[in-house]
Amino acid sequence: MLWFGVATAAHSQQNKVLMIGIDGLRADVLGHVRTPNIDGLVKQGYLSGQGWTADTAVSGTGWSSLFTGVERDKHGVRDNVFEGSRFDQYPDVLTRIEQLNPSLHTAALLSWPALASKIPWRADVVFNGGYDDDLVHRKALALLAQQAAPDVLLIDFNEPDGSGHKYDYFDLDSPPYARAIERIDERVGELVRALRARPAAANENWLVVLATDHGGSVHHGANIPEDRLTVVGFSGPSVSPLGIDPLRLAPRQVDVVPTILAHMGLPVPADMDGRPMARPPADPVAGYGRNLLVNGDAEYSQGRRDREYDSDVPGWRKGNGGQVVDYAQYAWLPAPGAAGGRTLFIGRDGAAGLNTLSQRVALGSALANARGFRLSADLGANRGHRARVFLRFSGPGRTASFTQGDVVHLFKGADYWRYSLRDGRVLSGYPQPVRVAWPELEALAGGARDIDAALLEGDKVYFFKGDQYTLHRLSSGRAVGGYPRPIQGNWRGLERFVGGGRDLDGAFRRTPGGPAFFLKGAQYIRFDLQADRADAHYPAYLSDRSWRGTGFWPADWEGVIEGAGSESYLLKPGEYLRYDRLTDRAADARPTPLHGGPLRGLEALYDGQWFELPAGGAEGMMRHHVLQGSVPAGATAAEVEIRFEHDAGAAPGDAFADNLELTLLP
Repeated sequence: MLWFGVATAAHSQQNKVLMIGIDGLRADVLGHVRTPNIDGLVKQGYLSGQGWTADTAVSGTGWSSLFTGVERDKHGVRDNVFEGSRFDQYPDVLTRIEQLNPSLHTAALLSWPALASKIPWRADVVFNGGYDDDLVHRKALALLAQQAAPDVLLIDFNEPDGSGHKYDYFDLDSPPYARAIERIDERVGELVRALRARPAAANENWLVVLATDHGGSVHHGANIPEDRLTVVGFSGPSVSPLGIDPLRLAPRQVDVVPTILAHMGLPVPADMDGRPMARPPADPVAGYGRNLLVNGDAEYSQGRRDREYDSDVPGWRKGNGGQVVDYAQYAWLPAPGAAGGRTLFIGRDGAAGLNTLSQRVALGSALANARGFRLSADLGANRGHRARVFLRFSGPGRTASFTQGDVVHLFKGADYWRYSLRDGRVLSGYPQPVRVAWPELEALAGGARDIDAALLEGDKVYFFKGDQYTLHRLSSGRAVGGYPRPIQGNWRGLERFVGGGRDLDGAFRRTPGGPAFFLKGAQYIRFDLQADRADAHYPAYLSDRSWRGTGFWPADWEGVIEGAGSESYLLKPGEYLRYDRLTDRAADARPTPLHGGPLRGLEALYDGQWFELPAGGAEGMMRHHVLQGSVPAGATAAEVEIRFEHDAGAAPGDAFADNLELTLLP
């Protein structure tokens, strides 16, 4: 049975589109508020919260990308004034449809007045709702009730953006914002029921599109994940039923117009930045000898024309820059090589000193017994710039630690270490098996190994693993009775993490007696131990604004070591970054290898878990590099990081990369 209740084959029906635009819907709030109607649409399609709007993160830019199918550097809209728009070159989707097939009936019902006045629609109906969502909704229901309903109907609702601005916050801790999302969901349900109730429903194949222009934090407009992450979803008989966030190449705002045009049987212009995504290309099938990276050749999207535009790079997580451009776009870039690709990755922002693009790949059951890997890439750079590629493997646990005096207690895998900060060495007799030094941790599911996080509070140490935690008193040297317990329900607020309150990446305190910080993926939560709950307006995202100087590592920290004085050490396999808790910023401009640094002696924690592709190549030219090695036993994920380094005062130029491949071998 099809989603609207009839079983006629889609190919014999008249294709139609309902696009529901939701202003200011923050992606990670969905799933934590009641949205049964949106959930119902997802069952007959898919929805993603992983696409990014432009770095300006405002409505004018976001809606322009959604309605034109091109990025900001083409449509020209940087703000809500729309000055500099190039809609004559890149018209809105309804204008394109009218040009290609004037017999189709099109309508745009717009709550935000600027969309009605600033975009030169050539639609049959353009309705200015004057910020009145109820008025727009009634107009939409009236049109859908007509025998000759629009073939393509676009709706713009001003909420939940209006509530976010009125009450300052775009998150779960603003009840009016959450209620506005639930009210939008009610409207979505009424619109879908109106489609089902149409007398001609059996002869119509509706594509329903859900999309938002931007997210939000304290208002919006900043180049941070909270503001830039967007929701894009497709539903209907012609859509692959994939569920929530099923793709690493997530649908983006610019994919909406090509998807609409393709559904209507109309050509998709070659200069569009998006592509039809009703039946998206599948992620690479996990298997030996196959490239596990998506968009490793930078060909998934068009090369950007505006160097100042901090654009999204599909499939890759950006850290302080990184962009896709055409070969030879700048005088110092190479000409296309024998592979024949159009585009390559560059660092983009030399002022940041270091830019990264990273991609994390889960190693599921199909690759659980992989023994070897092959990593390859084409790398090049101009003088004063460098391109490096790192491969890091992670296991089921992170580096959990707590610091007592000048001794750091570390847990990784099955081993427990004691490390003297004063002497800069591992204490004699260590490492020891966790099950020997801390036998009570055997009570955790899976036993005394792979601890995710440890948190010291006075005489108590909390240990976290998977979805459980346990408690130990240092003074007695004993576990407290009644543990382990589930994290869910006992650490209020951690359930707001993407994926829930489990499988943490780390826990630590910036200052004795201060709040705790929990890490997971790209998010963190500040937790008030006295109030026994997460602070309001969390989770937040790891970024250069929230953790100054760390922006090149925007996700998947492998733990934090609290050092002597005000220093902490943020960890990735093989490297660390010093963080000064007093100044609340990174103390180093770049990560430092564990070998020979102030954490010398801890190299064994990560030896064999990280690798670097040999860099080199002629000045301004590309060279192909290959690295082969052994996959660490028990690895559950691999992360590839392209690192673009820029020396202070370096001449204009770039570090660049292309054709990245990661394959695993049995």
